[in-house]
Amino acid sequence: MRPILFYFFCVTIILSCSKSPDSPSVPDSIDILEKIRALEDIEVQEITPQNGYARQFEAYITQPLDHLQPDGLQFRQRIYISHKDTDRPVVFMPSGYSSSPVKVSELSKPMQANQIYAAHRFMTGAQPSQMDWHFLTVEQASADFHNIVQIFREIYNGPWISYGASKNGQAALFHRRFYPDDVVATVALVAPLSHAAEDDRYETFLNTIGTENDRQRIQQFQRTVLKHRNEIIPLINTYLQNSDFTFTKMNSAEILEFEVLEFPFSFWQITDGNSTGIPDTGASPVELYSYLRDFGYFDFYSDELLDYYQPVYYQAFTELGWYRLIDDHLKDLLVAVPDPTYRMMAPPNVPLTFNPQIMTDLSNWLQTKGNNIIYIYGDQDPWNAGAIESVGSTNSLKIVQPAANHAVKITDLDESGLVYETLEQWLGV
Repeated sequence: MRPILFYFFCVTIILSCSKSPDSPSVPDSIDILEKIRALEDIEVQEITPQNGYARQFEAYITQPLDHLQPDGLQFRQRIYISHKDTDRPVVFMPSGYSSSPVKVSELSKPMQANQIYAAHRFMTGAQPSQMDWHFLTVEQASADFHNIVQIFREIYNGPWISYGASKNGQAALFHRRFYPDDVVATVALVAPLSHAAEDDRYETFLNTIGTENDRQRIQQFQRTVLKHRNEIIPLINTYLQNSDFTFTKMNSAEILEFEVLEFPFSFWQITDGNSTGIPDTGASPVELYSYLRDFGYFDFYSDELLDYYQPVYYQAFTELGWYRLIDDHLKDLLVAVPDPTYRMMAPPNVPLTFNPQIMTDLSNWLQTKGNNIIYIYGDQDPWNAGAIESVGSTNSLKIVQPAANHAVKITDLDESGLVYETLEQWLGV
């Protein structure tokens, strides 16, 4: 049944957005670049199109650093416009990170939609010349995205739908909360609503997910790796020396301990939950290292990526929330990072005070006024512990896919047909 519904959705949305026979056949495909150039506060250049689009553009929008002081300091925000037709729908992707010309949403192709993908303030492609961190808030970022929608509504006439996964999904939900009329509908995948800087619901999840044997194998692997630290650290040193990245902010001992501490969360976030492949206590140091290396991502601890993710961790510990690194069973083996926390990944010497009212306000709004939103989660994903509890009194839809992790997509869902049926209804096609 799902393929039929999916096909019907594609056909109806395409037909509903097609031009009438009396309309000019190709005018906007000729002058769309000029139309974009004519917009206010924008610089644009055409680039090689990706993902089957006929035309694609990289643009920079001038935004105020503080939307309460629009005549004050400014910064440029990078966006990518993937163009189909000015009368087709727009899939708006407000990023929680930077933006890329190669990323395409699941909705853009079947809807034959235009796509606008915007970098998040303070991330690469949207960094102010002065990194004044107290202007990195969800409300300021949402105002950035609102400006983009308002500007491009002058060109694109079809319905707008916002889409995002993980932190991108959070950005879409906050944008919707502050500017509910900017889009007709929102699809947010694996987007958590965390209650605290280190929300204990994630710890509860990790202590109960899977079987007792799964959890024991994970903890046993962690302890075994740390017991062989003297043999494994030289192997990490060799990896770092051969990497294309630079490592001066964290040494190999710190990287080892962080990767071990992160292992349970990452295991459930990215795998199918089969713990039988985890090395046991009889594994050699090389086998332990190889598994940890292939499973994890040592380059994450490079100077370049630590700098890149600083805004993410600033937001995590001021507004968005995060999780605690569970170290209770490892304290006797931790040397380099005796008091582990992701706070150390945030900008140095910058105050980090978590405001729980931000997420409380979002949750309350979503459950009382957040109509036309589809929430998608994987029940094996630790971030599912932070899922919206219910859609409340709204017409929105929440789907939790069994045995799915943080990479769950619409096409993975048993109820994918329901997603497309619901979007058809909201779009009126």
